[in-house]
Amino acid sequence: MKGSIFRLLLLMGLLAAITQAQVVRADAGTPVLLAAGALLLCGLFAGKVAKGMGLPRLTGYLLVGVAVGPYALGFIPNAGVKGLELVKGLAVSLIALVAGTELHLGLIRRVGARVALLCAAVCGVTFAVCFGATFALKPVLPFLTPMTVPQALAVSALMSTVVVSFSPTVTIAIVQETSARGPFTEFLMALVIIGDLFVMVAFGLAAGVTRATFGDGLDLAALVGGVGWELFGSVAVGCLLAVAMLLYMRGVNRELPLFLVGLSFAAAEGGARLHLSPLLVSLAAGALIANLDEREGRRIHQAINQAGLPVFALFFAAAGAGLKLDALVTVGPAALMLVALRGLAIWGACRRFAPAEDPRLKRFLWMGLISQAGVTFGLAALVSRTFPTFGPQVEVLIIAMITAHELVGPVLTRRALLGSGEIRAEEAGGGA
Repeated sequence: MKGSIFRLLLLMGLLAAITQAQVVRADAGTPVLLAAGALLLCGLFAGKVAKGMGLPRLTGYLLVGVAVGPYALGFIPNAGVKGLELVKGLAVSLIALVAGTELHLGLIRRVGARVALLCAAVCGVTFAVCFGATFALKPVLPFLTPMTVPQALAVSALMSTVVVSFSPTVTIAIVQETSARGPFTEFLMALVIIGDLFVMVAFGLAAGVTRATFGDGLDLAALVGGVGWELFGSVAVGCLLAVAMLLYMRGVNRELPLFLVGLSFAAAEGGARLHLSPLLVSLAAGALIANLDEREGRRIHQAINQAGLPVFALFFAAAGAGLKLDALVTVGPAALMLVALRGLAIWGACRRFAPAEDPRLKRFLWMGLISQAGVTFGLAALVSRTFPTFGPQVEVLIIAMITAHELVGPVLTRRALLGSGEIRAEEAGGGA
């Protein structure tokens, strides 16, 4: 670990020197290339340091991204971070593809009904608590203060729908890193995935109601059509991708990791342009392959493990660099209050409604539901674009909450898996 710390400090010193050189020379490198190279190397070394300290590698990626990003030391310019959006989409698609290969019909039959019921309870309780707290803050939140009561209620509901969301990306990444296997892990993964499906549907409904309260009218057909297209269209495209992957693996069967990276990149970019969910597209593709041919599902799993580490390190380091620390300062008290209430609501719902036959679910499951990442970011940005009068201020508050959740969520998720006893002994001892 000492060697990794030394290399990380040396690299950060080099970045500081490059930053100073760019003050003198405006042509001293392309921001996106600098960001990609620096975040990748810093992330890999920081991940090793974090593992040596008993933390998830993902925490190391995030923290070093925060440190060198534009809102802290400023070694990486904001333009460079924004230029890495393509990598973010690719990483989400790869992680979702791996998660899909774990969704066997047997698993769905075993836990599907229990997961759906608990998910509805957790989402419902969390929504109610966050909704009540947000509306109670109407006198102190600048974007709510001038609104009428119906408008403030609608906006509070819209924001609360977004902050209910979990993070399949973080959860699956921690599960992959720790090699956790077992009923608890399966239940947690299924719950965060189904939870975000709930949120996608609820967000579409809440956005439609909010538009109506501001005088734009409620177009029910367009609302249902938009939600249906995002969900069912994503599944349909995912099935087509699954067929393409199976044909490639059975026909060409060469350079599978490279093929999967290319196809996942196409799924992420194409899905975004078609207003589909890249996460759901890749999830459906992985699930179909795993249920049609379990052997090919395992091959995909192994291929992504082989090729995915640099992509994941860059993705989470870039996510850390993009966390807007100034937003946390601006709306810090309100954001931290909502973070605490959300955590308490999740904890209380899990303690009350988790299946009694597995005591681990009542004790540890809530820890795995704290993280927020890609889906929450995306919905916050959508609020900002859809409602330009108040949306940007709502986005700032949500991003401040995401910042807090990103810093504590991965550690709590690992603790949940460790408490469940489903992390392999060597990973638990080594600090995954």
